[in-house]
Amino acid sequence: MDYDIVVPSTADGALQVTMVSWIQKPGDSVESGQDVAEASTEKITLYITAPVTGVVKSIAVAEGEKADVGDVVGTMSDGGEG
Repeated sequence: MDYDIVVPSTADGALQVTMVSWIQKPGDSVESGQDVAEASTEKITLYITAPVTGVVKSIAVAEGEKADVGDVVGTMSDGGEG
């Protein structure tokens, strides 16, 4: 089954982030809660974590691009059917 990697709400209340780097790339195996990307606002740096244990499938927002809180920035697969 596929799962969305989503920009979480930020501690500083910002509504938009800039993707700084993808720590994990498509094809990488990750554990639920593991950092997959780093993003920043004007005030803070935050980490976007894996929603499930599985494999990063795709990146939808490249490094240097902006995304809003709640936006899907990538997808993962848990390796199961569905």
